[in-house]
Amino acid sequence: MNDVLARCRAYTLLGDLFQRGLTPSSKEAWGEVPLARGALADLPLAQAAEVHTRVVVLDLPLRASAWRSADGLVGGDDAADAAALLGRCGRAVGAEPDSLGNQLALLGFLSGAVLDAERDGARIPDVRLLERQALNSLLAWLPGGVAALRAAGEPAPLYELAAELALDLTIAHRAALGAPFDAPTLPPLPALLDAPGTGIRAIAEYLAVPALAGGAFARSTLIGLARDYDLPAGFGSRADLLEGLLRSASHYDRRSELLGALAALATGWAESWGALAGPLRPLGQPWRERIQITCEVFFRLAEAQPRTSP
Repeated sequence: MNDVLARCRAYTLLGDLFQRGLTPSSKEAWGEVPLARGALADLPLAQAAEVHTRVVVLDLPLRASAWRSADGLVGGDDAADAAALLGRCGRAVGAEPDSLGNQLALLGFLSGAVLDAERDGARIPDVRLLERQALNSLLAWLPGGVAALRAAGEPAPLYELAAELALDLTIAHRAALGAPFDAPTLPPLPALLDAPGTGIRAIAEYLAVPALAGGAFARSTLIGLARDYDLPAGFGSRADLLEGLLRSASHYDRRSELLGALAALATGWAESWGALAGPLRPLGQPWRERIQITCEVFFRLAEAQPRTSP
C-alpha cells in the first residue's frame, strides 16, 4: 500500500475514534489492526459510548487549549488558531476545533490532498506547509496526553493504544517533512511556594493546569491514588480532587507517600516527551522544564508542611 494512503487511512480511523467513539463500522476496521484485537475484546459496543464519554469528555482534557492555556480551560488562542487552520483547509469548524479527534481527522484530510496531488502530478508545497502547522500544533501537547492516558486509574486499552499509535504516526510524519521545529510557548509560571500565604488550594490549582505543572493528572488517576492510600479526596474538578488529596494526606500522615506517587507520575510525563528525539526535541523542552519544577514542588512539600490557608 502507498505510504501516504496508509497514513491517510490511519489518521482517519484514529480521528474517528476520538471524535465519535467506537461504532459498528469502525470496530470492523479496528479489527484489522493486529495490535487492537485484544483491546477490542475488552470493549463491547454496549459499553463503548460510556467509555468514550469517560475518556474523552470527563477524565482528561484532550484539547490543545486545555493543555496550553494559563488557566487550563478550553477555548482561547489555541482553539482560535485551530479553527483558522481548519478554515484555510476548507474544513468545517465545529465546537471543538482543537480536539485530538479533529486534529487527527484534519491530518487525514491533508494526507488525502497529498494523494490527490501526487495522482494529478501537481505541486504540493502549500499542503506540506499546512501539514507542518497541524503537526506542530498536535505535537506541542500530544506526548503529555499519551502519558496521562497511560496513567489513568480506569484503563481504556483501545484509547491508550490509539493515542500511542497517533503519537508514533505524527512523530514519523513530522520528521519526514523536515524544516525547523520551534519550541511551543507556555504561559509564565507563578511564584508558587515563594509567595507569602500560599496555601494548599493555590498549589492544587497550579497542579491542575497542564501548562503550569507540565502535564495532567486524570481524574481517575487521582481517585485511584485516594483509594490506594485510603484517603478521602472529595468530588469536583481535578483541582478539587488534588486539594482534597493533599489535605487528607497531611491529616492522615500519608503526605510523603502521596507526594512520592505524584512525583513518579510526573516523571512518566517526562519520559513520554523523550519520544521526541533529534530535531523534534525542542518541541518537548518547555514541558520537560515545567515537569522538573513540579517535581521540585513535590520535594519541597515533602520536606516542609506548606501553609494551609485557602
